[in-house]
Amino acid sequence: MQRQNALLSKRELLLHLPNVFVAAAAALKMGDPRDERNALGPMARFDLRDELHHQVEKTLAQGARLLLGGEKMAGAGNYYPPTVLANVTPEMTAFREEMFGPVAAITVAKDAEHALELANDSEFGLSATIFTTDETQARQMAARLECGGVFINGYCASDARVAFGGVKKSGFGRELSHFGLHEFCNIQTVWKDRI
Repeated sequence: MQRQNALLSKRELLLHLPNVFVAAAAALKMGDPRDERNALGPMARFDLRDELHHQVEKTLAQGARLLLGGEKMAGAGNYYPPTVLANVTPEMTAFREEMFGPVAAITVAKDAEHALELANDSEFGLSATIFTTDETQARQMAARLECGGVFINGYCASDARVAFGGVKKSGFGRELSHFGLHEFCNIQTVWKDRI
């Protein structure tokens, strides 16, 4: 299960997950987003890239292990490489703060119930992704996740037909879909009483 940029893994998957995940992240090509061969473009602003890097550095200083990336890119543009952190615990920055950039933090959960507890142990609640072969369990877990969107066995980056937004400190209201349109409307009530 994924929460924000956190990857919550059951212990039995831990032997293979980091290697597979790091290999996939390392294969992502960075560059001009107009080039379809690139999977990652620059971050929106330099200060956002620097804040992300500061969060990574704090998490490493708190005891996490760096598996990939973690360095600001040299040269023009505000690029940040795919970064994977392991041994992330609930007390660490990467677990407690929203990290808007190509950073994944791996936290070990004892089982599905513990993964739910970890996922909901946050003041944020934008979205979560559940990867499983058990669709019934995925739907049961989705109903208990405290977030604005749950994705099962994949992720939808953006689709105008699907409402997007978070709960808790991850935002108010929704954008996109017909729900998003209502967020931009001011409903006015006019009442005329009998004279």
